[in-house]
Amino acid sequence: MSDLPQITVIARDGATSVLQQSAGQESLMQLLFDSDQGVEAACGGCASCATCHVYIAEDWVPRLPPREQVEDLLLTYSEHFDKSRSRLSCQIAMKPELHGLILEIAPEE
Repeated sequence: MSDLPQITVIARDGATSVLQQSAGQESLMQLLFDSDQGVEAACGGCASCATCHVYIAEDWVPRLPPREQVEDLLLTYSEHFDKSRSRLSCQIAMKPELHGLILEIAPEE
């Protein structure tokens, strides 16, 4: 197995893609943005806009680090906030342990 994880992404239209991290993609947001998955990433990964909002598959939620306070604040005020599954993809570092992660792109605000 490669050290570069493969991620399953469910797009807003329900289409499923399997993406593999490329060199230089340090966050999940970069992978999604570079792969044209409908993630705007307006702030460039500074955790100040929530345009990279995703829903993590329930069985993956406990395997990720918990949301930091700034992520919680942004997501709580999102129209499509899901208390257990919502994450900012810019705050999830790409690591080999993410291999097999399943996520859904959240609806646009």
